[in-house]
Amino acid sequence: MESSNKVQAYKAQIQQKIQKLIAEFAEGQISRAQFHAVYERYTSQLALTDMAGLSKTPDAIMGMMSDGQSTIAVKEAHMGKAVGMTIYNNRNGTLLETLGDFDVPPAKLAPILNDFTMLMESGKRVDREVRKISAKQWLIFAAGRYTTVVTLFHNEPSEQQSREIERLHHDFEEANQSFFKAGQVDASKLAYPFLVFVQRKIGDVNP
Repeated sequence: MESSNKVQAYKAQIQQKIQKLIAEFAEGQISRAQFHAVYERYTSQLALTDMAGLSKTPDAIMGMMSDGQSTIAVKEAHMGKAVGMTIYNNRNGTLLETLGDFDVPPAKLAPILNDFTMLMESGKRVDREVRKISAKQWLIFAAGRYTTVVTLFHNEPSEQQSREIERLHHDFEEANQSFFKAGQVDASKLAYPFLVFVQRKIGDVNP
């Protein structure tokens, strides 16, 4: 009877973790890749608790729960990490600055940057664009009033990380608006809020 209660208690605990995971994704705290990896882990654990409930040796099956890897480690392995970014001047399309390690061929950026330019020239709203360009590389394109920022992530960025990029972009343009309004922009004189983000190697705004 004690083993049965232990199984039910563990099952309830996993179900609570699943609800917490769902809430984290709904709030944009974790990426889709993190959600899928952890959800699969919890589902496997639920299946084992069901097996344990039907088994004559529940303790033996419950002992299979641990695979030596923590859920935090699974999340970390799939967490988006900002590794570099490029900043373009909207006025003439020139590259203003590159921060961190940004090893993406210009040919992969051109089509989207051209689309952004067309939308801006026609006065339309330019929404943030998130693109997967390889198994582990993702790009966030964000257009502001004066500049467009392209951020390279290792792994898929979460919604919260994407919002953090937009916040930093807003602060960047506010801090440097006198330079942009003057027309002549010297990149060496600009303030870069993004440095904090790239230097800590991350979009790790998640706890």
